[in-house]
Amino acid sequence: MVKSNYLVAPLAWAVVYFLFGFTSHELNGAFIASGYIWLPAGITVGALLLTPTARWFPLLVLLVAAQVLLGWVEQRDLLRMMLFSLDEIGVAAIAVWLVRRAPFPMEGLFFVRGLLMVGVGASVVSGVFGAAWFLLTQDQPFWQTLRIWALSDLVGILIMTPVLAGWSQFRATRSGGIARTEFLLGLASFVAMVVTAYLSFDSDIDRLVFDVAFSTTYLPLFFIALVTLLWGGRGGSLSVVVLSLMAFVYNSLGRGPFVELVQLHSSNALLELQVYLAVASLLSLLISALKTTREQLHEDVARWKTEVELSLSASHQLAYTLDAQKLAFTWSGDVEGLLGCPATQLRTLEQVLKHISPLDQARLRQRWLDGDDGDERADMPLRLQTGNALVLDASRSLLDAQDRLVMVAGVWRFADAPAAAEIRSA
Repeated sequence: MVKSNYLVAPLAWAVVYFLFGFTSHELNGAFIASGYIWLPAGITVGALLLTPTARWFPLLVLLVAAQVLLGWVEQRDLLRMMLFSLDEIGVAAIAVWLVRRAPFPMEGLFFVRGLLMVGVGASVVSGVFGAAWFLLTQDQPFWQTLRIWALSDLVGILIMTPVLAGWSQFRATRSGGIARTEFLLGLASFVAMVVTAYLSFDSDIDRLVFDVAFSTTYLPLFFIALVTLLWGGRGGSLSVVVLSLMAFVYNSLGRGPFVELVQLHSSNALLELQVYLAVASLLSLLISALKTTREQLHEDVARWKTEVELSLSASHQLAYTLDAQKLAFTWSGDVEGLLGCPATQLRTLEQVLKHISPLDQARLRQRWLDGDDGDERADMPLRLQTGNALVLDASRSLLDAQDRLVMVAGVWRFADAPAAAEIRSA
């Protein structure tokens, strides 16, 4: 049972590799040295990133077997397919292993950097070996083969790996997640991306209405950015995959602005299209990384605030800051439990002083507003209006460059009965 489970994931990756390899060959059409589309490059990198290194051996073996099987089905030279798979998969494994050893986490902007390092490194190195092989065996031009090979691998990695990495960590939840408004706006943006992709690649409406053709290809990029902002990295990567499949299919059928662009100058429609899709993928990746970094920062701040609140409540303390210009307070801790009223009723200096014994109000006001620049001063005992509770105020002041009071920060410690008796006797 353990061995069968050990092979389930590698076998699934191999099946996906075969299917996308077959799709890539169909979209490429006839080619001699290197195809312009190679989506399995992204499958390989995604599988290696998501699989523990200790379990790479069966994964690599099955990926190579999938590539050889693909060559056999399409009646290609099996020796060349074997060398091709060892080049592509082996170089990708080395690149992923090197990036995994880097001392930074594979998330946020670090994920984008790591993915670019793997994508550029693996595509260029494998392209050099492949171009050299075809130069020696079939006298194919080296630089042209290298350019096509490297770009097809890089675009395949940028399109497929983010969606695999994002959706592999998806967990369905009964509550939480995307807010209803954001979900509906993201859905509308996704539909708009599909509609504008159709408008750009398989419609004459843009030419008839706007008298433009190529410019409408920018519209799907705008809506991909919106989907990424509203749905996060998973939605953005999914949008890039859908746009890529639509663009590749229309391009293979001889439709779209990139096919028309080729008629104006000597170029290749698939190469033009791949640069376009690479930009779309990088746009989604960068927006997702920045969004994730910002959300992580907010989560860290919220967690830190919760920990501080719990610590203050457990130790019967309140922390406060006083804005000296507005004479406004901000409280942390169980204000209502210790003072008997919510923090919303203790926003101003006058509101706070009303809860202090009249004998201590003037001393406390002077202590807060005297403008001592953080000098050491003893804790000040004071009594509350209700319950005659004893509180120790420990506070410091902050002055600006002109020696004007800017802020007062402090802590109120509520003394227990023995400590209060000792303080009163002193």
